[in-house]
Amino acid sequence: MSSVIAEGVLAATHKLVQQATTGQWQDVPKTVQERRELLNNLSASASPQDRQWLGALQQAMAESDAAVAQMAAAAPAAQTPVQTGAVDTPNTAMVDSMMEMLKKSR
Repeated sequence: MSSVIAEGVLAATHKLVQQATTGQWQDVPKTVQERRELLNNLSASASPQDRQWLGALQQAMAESDAAVAQMAAAAPAAQTPVQTGAVDTPNTAMVDSMMEMLKKSR
């Protein structure tokens, strides 16, 4: 099992939370898709003993996706993102790097 991919899934979740809390709704669909791809990659390489916790992670992601969809629907359409001063956090860079590695391996 690849802990690097698992860390990427968690980093994508953190990135998603940051985007939602700062009103960056235009970026959310891409991050959701990246997280889904990372989890799918993790699932493909999981051993049988990893299946239980992987199932829990998939369920948590589905619940997270539903919550984010509800928040996005309730957000004003013209909402301006809140400026936090953080342009590229380590978690954001990790997600981007992981997605590049996955694209190159295909």
